[in-house]
Amino acid sequence: METGSMSYKMKLLLTSAVAFAGVLALAPAAHASGYGLREGSADWLGNAFAGGAAKAYGPSTVWSNPAGMALLNDNEVEGALSYIGPSSQFTGYATNPQTHANVTGTSGGNAVAPAATGATFGVLDLGPNWRVGMSVTSPFGERTAYPADFVGRYQSLVSAITDLNLGLAVSYKVNDHFSIGGGPNFDYLSARLTQNLNVPVLSALTNEDPNAAVNGNSLGVGYNIGFLYKFDDATRVGVDYRSRIRHDISGKQKITVPSIYASYSPAAVGLLNAANSNATTSVTLPDSLNASIYHQFTPRWAMMGSVEWTEWSLFNNLTINPTNGGTSTITNEDWHNTWFVGIGTNYQLLDNLMLQSGFSFDQSPVTDSNRTTRVPDANHYNIGFGAQYQILPSTSLQLAYLHVFTPGGNIESTASTSGLTPSGTIIGSYADSDNSVTMGVVMKF
Repeated sequence: METGSMSYKMKLLLTSAVAFAGVLALAPAAHASGYGLREGSADWLGNAFAGGAAKAYGPSTVWSNPAGMALLNDNEVEGALSYIGPSSQFTGYATNPQTHANVTGTSGGNAVAPAATGATFGVLDLGPNWRVGMSVTSPFGERTAYPADFVGRYQSLVSAITDLNLGLAVSYKVNDHFSIGGGPNFDYLSARLTQNLNVPVLSALTNEDPNAAVNGNSLGVGYNIGFLYKFDDATRVGVDYRSRIRHDISGKQKITVPSIYASYSPAAVGLLNAANSNATTSVTLPDSLNASIYHQFTPRWAMMGSVEWTEWSLFNNLTINPTNGGTSTITNEDWHNTWFVGIGTNYQLLDNLMLQSGFSFDQSPVTDSNRTTRVPDANHYNIGFGAQYQILPSTSLQLAYLHVFTPGGNIESTASTSGLTPSGTIIGSYADSDNSVTMGVVMKF
C-alpha cells in the first residue's frame, strides 16, 4: 500500500509541476480567432483542434467536453507546456491627428513576441457512473507590443491580456450510450493597454509624447456543459457548450508626461496629470458551441471532425471610464461571430506509438473593415502533426506541432472615437503566421 501511495504521489507531483511551470510562464500570444487561445493539450494540437468534444480518451476531455470523462476507466492526470511563436508584421503609415501629415517613425517589426503557456487536467473515478475533474488553462490571451517610435503609437503600443481559468466538472453515465457532464469555470482576467497621446503643438515642438496606460483585473464565473452519445465502440458524437463570462474590470489610468513639457506649458501638464484616475471597463468573454464526431475505422485508424460557433459579436466596443469624471475613451470593435471547422486523423503505428494530423479553418471576428493595431487578426488555416508514445503502461508522452497559415489583411483604423486626444488614422496591411509546439505527459493511476 505504501509503494502504491508513493507512486501515485510522484505521478501527481510530476504532472502538476509541468503544468505549474506553464502557469508561471503565462505570456500568451493569441493565434486562435480574436484573442482566443486553443493551445492546451498536445492531443488537441496534433489534430489541429478537431474532434475535441467527441474524443473522450484522455483527461483533457474535462475541458473540451466533460461528458467524455464517463468513458475513462482510470484516474488520470495530464500536464502540458506550449511554445507559441507568432509573427505579425505591419507595412504602411499613419496620419498625424493634428496636422494630417504622415507620422514619423518605424513600422514596428514583429508586433507579437514568442510566448509560453501551460495547462493541466485531472479526472477522478468516483464509481461506475460518476467522474469528477478539474482543469487549469489559459483560453484567452494577447500580447502585442510595438516600439516607442511606431507610426501607429497613437492607436496602441502595448496590448496585454492574461487569462487563467480553473474549471471544475462532474460527469454521469446515464447508460452505455449516453453521458452528460458540466460544471463551473472560475476565470481571472488581467489587462494592460498603452498608447501615446498626440498633444497639439507640444508633441511636434518637443518630439516627445505623453504615454497613457490602463491596467486592471477581474474575476468572473461561467460554466460549461456537454453531452456525449456513443453509437457503438467505433462511433461517438459530442456537443459542448461553454458560457460567456463577464468581467467588470477595475484598475488605474496613468498618464506619464515628458518632463520637458513643464518648460513650455505648465497648464497642459496640469490637464494631463488630472487625467490620472482609477478606471473601469467591462469585457465579456464569448460563449461557444462545439459539435464533434469520432469514428474508429479500424483498430489502428480513426478520424474525427468538429464544427464550432463562437459569439465574438459580444465585443462591440472597448470603453474605459475614469472614475474621477474625466472623459471616457471609446474604441469601436464591431467584431463578428465566427465558425471553426476541422478534421483530423489518428494512426496507431505501433502498439505504443500513435501518430496524429489535422487541418482546420478558424474564422476571424475581424475583417479589413474593423481591424485594429491591438488585435491585427485574420482568418487562420491550421495544420497540425503529433505523436503520443506510451513509455510505461500508465504513462504516455505527447508532442505536437502546429503551423498557422493566414492571408493577413488590410487596416484603415482610427482607433479612439473619443478620449483625451484624437488618434489619427493608420493605413496599411498585416502579414501574420504562427508556429506552436506543445509537449505533455499523461499518467494513469
